[in-house]
Amino acid sequence: MIPNSEGNILVQESQFSMIHTAFAQSDGEDKFDDEEDVENEAEIEIKVKIEDGIVKIKVEFGDGELDFEIEWIDEQTTIDEIALRTGLSLDEIEGAITFEIKDEIEENGEVYEIDEEGIITEILSDSSFTFETEDDTFTIIIDDNTEFNHIDGFDNLETGLRVEVEAVLTDTDELLATEIDLDEHTAEDIAEKSERLASKIVEREARLIDKAQFAEERAAKIIQKLEQKIQKMDERLQKLMDRVESGKYFGNLKNVDTITKSFTVSFDGIASQIGNSSNEITFDGKLFLENQVTGNHIKKFRVSGGEIFVGESDVYDIIFGKARLTSSGSGGEKNSMVVIGQVSNGVDVRTLKLILNLSESFDSPTESVDIEILSPRSEIANKWLLSGTGNLGLTESDETIPQEDSADKTGDTAKQDVEIPDVDIPITTAISVSTSESSYLTGDTVMISGIVDEIFDDTPVIMQLISPVDLIEIAQIDVKSDGVYTHTIIAQGSQWISDGTYTVKVFYGANNIAETSFELMVEN
Repeated sequence: MIPNSEGNILVQESQFSMIHTAFAQSDGEDKFDDEEDVENEAEIEIKVKIEDGIVKIKVEFGDGELDFEIEWIDEQTTIDEIALRTGLSLDEIEGAITFEIKDEIEENGEVYEIDEEGIITEILSDSSFTFETEDDTFTIIIDDNTEFNHIDGFDNLETGLRVEVEAVLTDTDELLATEIDLDEHTAEDIAEKSERLASKIVEREARLIDKAQFAEERAAKIIQKLEQKIQKMDERLQKLMDRVESGKYFGNLKNVDTITKSFTVSFDGIASQIGNSSNEITFDGKLFLENQVTGNHIKKFRVSGGEIFVGESDVYDIIFGKARLTSSGSGGEKNSMVVIGQVSNGVDVRTLKLILNLSESFDSPTESVDIEILSPRSEIANKWLLSGTGNLGLTESDETIPQEDSADKTGDTAKQDVEIPDVDIPITTAISVSTSESSYLTGDTVMISGIVDEIFDDTPVIMQLISPVDLIEIAQIDVKSDGVYTHTIIAQGSQWISDGTYTVKVFYGANNIAETSFELMVEN
């Protein structure tokens, strides 16, 4: 790195990384509670100026600014160094960076020998060398690291290597070449020039080795940085999951609804790539919501699932989330909804943010309203800005069973109330079942879900949960209109005392059956 108050630069990098992390890895909590913050989007601007082999870089992100200098190698090396210092992704950098290269002729080279017929000199790649002979000044540009040995006179400079005679330059004393009689050269002079040439070759090889070492060190730093980001992402997700399971993620809920209603948000529209607005593709998706608190002007929901398809290749599954619907104005005529959730594309877990406008007030008599997805405030995975239209509708409504009671009564009471079906239904259909994780610890929430391909009226899914020792629970689960069913149980109590494999069986009538399993580790 070029010396430039290294302590200040380290402080700048630390401050800039904190600013960028605050935007890129935010779980949406502060934005969710204050919609004005959602509008405060940060813009990235990166200016790169290259002059005399030195790269001067200025990065602006929101209120943050970072200035530093490095040695010029190539554009990709510069981009990688910016990513390493700032934590920005390559897509963010390439969408915001501009290069300014000062175009000037670099003079270099040294005259070794010259006589009436020719000149011997060494010239660096793609560089210029100026010399004088009699009344004329020439600039020779050679596009290869080589020795220029022209013995045919100056009238045929195009002979041999690709050599061009440029416009006349200003005289330079240190490069002035005059006619010299070769007989005046002593053996000592020739030896000295040969040694100087060998030294330059060694220096050039040393620079190549330094560049290779620099590239290896930079690659190691980038790998370390990625590993740290992955670790931070895992820690962040675990903290969010802990908050979801404890209920803190949804805030301090008062006057919780006693009737659970299920809602579906369906939508489609255009996704524009962040940093490259010309790249636009279509998207569509669905979110499944359940009401938590219903007030006069504020309604709160839990996002229980869903999926979003962006283009033909990106699929994002909704892990969990929350939503808030607000009505304002004298008659509650202004209606909007904010949705914050965590989504996974099978590799990373990132944030979904949707800002919706509703066509009318959404209350108990209303079964469906039109929605509009507002851009650029709506985005997914910090990669796509979303804009589109859709519908928010009531799916179904059921009486809730208090969670604490269901946990206490898991086992005998459930067994008495529900029985495994022994009668076939008139249709044969596919039914699937899965759990949210492949393994759990004592006290974890086990989320069981699946899909029934073809629905038969008034037929619930019967779920049977079996431990390595005994039957734990039999539950009746209603199937939604789209075929989806879900069930949640907490892994605690007298039935959850054995390590090992727990089996989940589901029945849709006696003739449609599926099963899955998970591992439980009991914490003493």
